[in-house]
Amino acid sequence: MKTSPQGIALIREFEGFRAEAYRDPVGIWTIGYGFTKGVRQGDTMTREQADQRLRVELADYEAGVLRVTGGNLTQAQFDALVSFAWNVGVKGMAGSSVIKAHVRGDYQAAARAFALWNKAGGKVWPGLTRRRAAEAALYLREEEGPQPMPQAVEPERPMAASSINRAGVVAGGTAAVATVAETARTVADVKYSAQSLGDWLVPVLLLVVVALCGYIVWERVKQRREGWS
Repeated sequence: MKTSPQGIALIREFEGFRAEAYRDPVGIWTIGYGFTKGVRQGDTMTREQADQRLRVELADYEAGVLRVTGGNLTQAQFDALVSFAWNVGVKGMAGSSVIKAHVRGDYQAAARAFALWNKAGGKVWPGLTRRRAAEAALYLREEEGPQPMPQAVEPERPMAASSINRAGVVAGGTAAVATVAETARTVADVKYSAQSLGDWLVPVLLLVVVALCGYIVWERVKQRREGWS
C-alpha cells in the first residue's frame, strides 16, 4: 500500500515547503517538506528535489504503518497514519493511543486520540491542533462515498454527568469530613462519645478517600484508552 495523492497533499499542506534549511520550533534543522535527516545549516533544496525526496522517504513511514497495523486499514486510514507518523516519527506513532485503538478496532477512539499529539516544546501549537484534526477527519473518511447523516443529534453531556467529576466531588467531600473529624479529636472538651466515634471513623473515611482516588485514576486511564485527553 502506498500513500495516495490525497495523503501526500495533506503532508505538503501542513509541512509547507522551505527551500533553505531552518530550525523548527524545538531547534531541529529542517528543510523541504519537513525533512530532518542529514540537514545542516546552509542547505538548500528545490521544490522538485523536495517532491522526489518526499516520495523516497515516505517508504519507511509507510512500512512502519503497515507493520503496526498488520495492513488492516483503509486507504484513508493509511494516508492519515502516514501523515501522523511523518510528523511524530514511526516510534511515536507505533506507541500512540491512536494505534492501540486502531488495532483493537475502535476507530472512533483512534480518531479522537490524534488530538493528544498537539504539543511541542511544552506547549500546545495551533498548527499541530489543526493538523491532528485534519488527520482524524481523513482517518474516518468512508471509502464507499457519503453516508446518511443522522439529524437527531444527541446534545453534549453536562458536567454533572461526568463520572470523574462526580467521583472528584465525593472524594473532596469525604476528605473534608475526615479533616473535620480529625480536628474534632484534638479539641479537649469533645464528649467521650464523639471521641470514641472518631477513633474508627477517621481511618474508615481515609480508606474511602483512597478508594475514590483509585477510581478517579481508573476513569482517567479508561478515558485515555478511548482517545480522550
